[in-house]
Amino acid sequence: MTFRKGATLTRVALAAGLATVLSFVAYAQPGGAPPPPPYTPAEGAKDLKSVLVNWPWHMGMLRGIEEHELAVTLEYRGEGTIQVNGQPCAIAPYKEAREGELGTSGYRISNAYQFAGSRTQIECTLPNGRKYSNVEVVSGKYAWDEDRPGAGLVPGEGTAKPMREKVDERLIRLWASPQGAPKAALAGAGIDPLKVFRNPGGLLAEGTSKIGNTSVTWDGATPVVTFPIPGVDGATAVARLDDRFMTESVVVKNGRDTYEFAYSNYNDYNNELNRIES
Repeated sequence: MTFRKGATLTRVALAAGLATVLSFVAYAQPGGAPPPPPYTPAEGAKDLKSVLVNWPWHMGMLRGIEEHELAVTLEYRGEGTIQVNGQPCAIAPYKEAREGELGTSGYRISNAYQFAGSRTQIECTLPNGRKYSNVEVVSGKYAWDEDRPGAGLVPGEGTAKPMREKVDERLIRLWASPQGAPKAALAGAGIDPLKVFRNPGGLLAEGTSKIGNTSVTWDGATPVVTFPIPGVDGATAVARLDDRFMTESVVVKNGRDTYEFAYSNYNDYNNELNRIES
């Protein structure tokens, strides 16, 4: 994954093959009404509804017999190098927390889509050998840094520092992530990612290139989806998908700032008997 912002080219470069863990919620049809059958886009279909079903389906987000979009939380773990104050910072090797410890070492992102929240834990080493450690958090309209995960929840255990100026940037990271982007695109088309857990095919109009504030164009065989970033007024994202409808890049413009994200080398870490595209 590569991330760049504006002319400063702040970059997060992580090793290929990010490990991700999704969690899902169970869904019950209200009133016992029979659910609509899953929607399967026709091969080669280029309307927005087809793209907004193919995209989360190939990203492993449509689950169960009825293929509802049920992803509510996601964990990223990374390795490689990030930029800290313009300097490269080598990420510490990932280590699972032992009993009684809070969090993990290395680079870890915990995203939650039901309340638009994200926590990024960073531990890395600068060229001079100095260790850098920080926890970056956003939840709705609030952002803060922690010196340890959950700082301040228990009096005397850790310090939380308000970071109001970072709200927009951190929400953009959340909604421009590989799974966050299709959720944001669906939100722009009128499907609230915080409330609606349904197969998107049963909720979208067919045969059009624009629904609500989300639209699709095609660059040859490449779908290009434009959508607003939830919670960041005026921020617009443009996502390019690869030939498997996987998130390849997302460029977000927010006022004078431009954020660029690039993703590649996807892999399916499920058991071979439960592959997403089996």
